Amino acid sequence: MQSGRSHRWAFFGFAFRVVVALFVLAVLGFPIFVWSLPRASSAPPASDAIVALTGGEGRLAAGLELLELGKGQRLLISGVHSGTTRAELFAAVGQLPMRAACCVDLGRGAENTIGNAGETAVWADKHGYRSIIVVTATYHMPRSLMELRAVMPGTKLVPYPVFPDRVRLAEWWSDPETTGVLTGEYLKFIVSAVRLGVATRFFTQPASAPDEAIIEEAPGQPAESPDSATQDLSSGWVSGQH
Repeated sequence: MQSGRSHRWAFFGFAFRVVVALFVLAVLGFPIFVWSLPRASSAPPASDAIVALTGGEGRLAAGLELLELGKGQRLLISGVHSGTTRAELFAAVGQLPMRAACCVDLGRGAENTIGNAGETAVWADKHGYRSIIVVTATYHMPRSLMELRAVMPGTKLVPYPVFPDRVRLAEWWSDPETTGVLTGEYLKFIVSAVRLGVATRFFTQPASAPDEAIIEEAPGQPAESPDSATQDLSSGWVSGQH
């Protein structure tokens, strides 16, 4: 009886030490996570396509601007609410680029970053895209890339972060709103890393992707093939904050 109690206490003691160690690692990892976030956008290389993940300011405008500059043949806006029309979605953008009519698809099934990744994987597979520019907020980029790489490991992903005004990275430790946003995103990043680590056997195999997605294709004429689009991409570029 005494031996059984000793084993239980030993187990609880070991479990407690593991929890404390993980907590310390998580706390120490937070400033590293913040400092690793990009502070500016550089000109992305020409790619097959572009995906903009909804959920924050500047993402849609940046995706459309990259499309107009010829950085990708087609743009997917992932995570558009089923009740939102194209006119409502683009209302805040102002003057739309000429290619918006032919080359902007709306993903209407994703409700979170996991859904964004699955939706993008289905879309990219359908069109045969092998390189994609990813547009999302700078603090959301690490988790987005991790989710996307898990379901489409053979695709080259090019990050193009945007910078919401309310998230002030230069003053993250003194601005309560920024600290709250970054803390919440860091915790989500850890959860996603653990989930994907288990699902992919520590990232040694792809995660499962959906067979289909709810994607509303652009009403205009379809864009040209990825090969010809890559050859005709413009030399324009985008930089700076959005």
